[in-house]
Amino acid sequence: MRAAAATLAATLAAALTAQHEPGLTRAAAEALLPQLVAEHRDAARRAGRDTLPTPTTTLTADAAPPMLRLGDYSMPFLLLQKGERPAGGWPLFLCLHGGGGNAEASGPHGWDVNDREWRAQQTLWRRRYPSPGLYFIPRMADDRRGRWYHDHNQLAFEQVIREAILFHGVDANRVYLMGISEGGYGAIRFAGNRPDRFAATGAMAAAEPASTSPPENMRNVATRIDIGEQDTMFDRVGLARRLGERLAELQQADADGYDFVVHVQAGRGHGIDYSLTPAWLVTKVRNPRPRRVPWLVTPFDTRVALQHYWLALREPPAVMPLFIDATIEQNRLVIRAERRDEAAATAALTGTLLVRLDDQLADLDRPLSLTVNGVDRGEVRVQRRREVLARTLAERDDPALAFSAELEVDLAAPR
Repeated sequence: MRAAAATLAATLAAALTAQHEPGLTRAAAEALLPQLVAEHRDAARRAGRDTLPTPTTTLTADAAPPMLRLGDYSMPFLLLQKGERPAGGWPLFLCLHGGGGNAEASGPHGWDVNDREWRAQQTLWRRRYPSPGLYFIPRMADDRRGRWYHDHNQLAFEQVIREAILFHGVDANRVYLMGISEGGYGAIRFAGNRPDRFAATGAMAAAEPASTSPPENMRNVATRIDIGEQDTMFDRVGLARRLGERLAELQQADADGYDFVVHVQAGRGHGIDYSLTPAWLVTKVRNPRPRRVPWLVTPFDTRVALQHYWLALREPPAVMPLFIDATIEQNRLVIRAERRDEAAATAALTGTLLVRLDDQLADLDRPLSLTVNGVDRGEVRVQRRREVLARTLAERDDPALAFSAELEVDLAAPR
């Protein structure tokens, strides 16, 4: 990730010399993006960021797996391929095993339960998981900690997704996360905390409370939970049902969002039919430009996301959770921002929100009307700029989340 940061720093440095560049036309911005993607990919390769091995189509039992180096952690993994690459690019599946943590393990990879569960994912890849696709199947980096939401796992998944998009022909709008038991807990947490990377997430034999996996953030990522009706340990089936009830409430108020399924499998306990979730996930495609973006900004382990679809922050908010709800339709941008605590929600009257735009979201040749926290701010204009397109591409290495214009919105009420 240091190389990625260096690439972004270089892009930001270039921006300092481009503040007075002329605006781009719509046609020029659309033509420029493929050129910037090619240049960015070449720069990333020269920086040594092309580190993933060539995907393999077979499993070799005795071969030492490759490792992701994550600071003090090392993550064994497999990168596997099924079928032939589709014309639009590979679907990418991140497959998280069950097991979890054992503080008494002899070392970072010393617990045989995680070894066994990792092998189970490999068996499912061979027998159940859909084709075509690229499959990243990681083994827990440290059995003594043993939770998929920890910072080092977030960094691992981010690195894999970035490299897979840049160098392995992956369709950025068809990235999926799924897991079993502990892996399913991780899938739900990522749905609630990092949804914009995924088309869909799927949890099998797992559930999470809304307090760890904000359901508001799941508006634009398809989410499925398969759970046995007798899976009562840790109240798994109860948690799944309650999360489903909350998602149903949100869906009722917003019929264009919250695509979800909570499927309670009759007669099953912690062992369920694992074929249903991946078959459902693969039918989903990410929309990187949804018309409405709710965003509960809150720490995920210790990291705070600074981008969320077409919204961004320069730094973590001083007070969290911060809830932002942004809608754009027919060149009308409406933003609500509020500080939340257990007692109440109050309007957030300080800070700056970055709104990324292009001609898929609005007609940038016309002004936008802006409303913030119920106050009409009048009309604003933005310009398409090469610097913004290059910077937003570099931020996430995702051409589908590169935007040609940026609007700074001061959340403070005008005087």
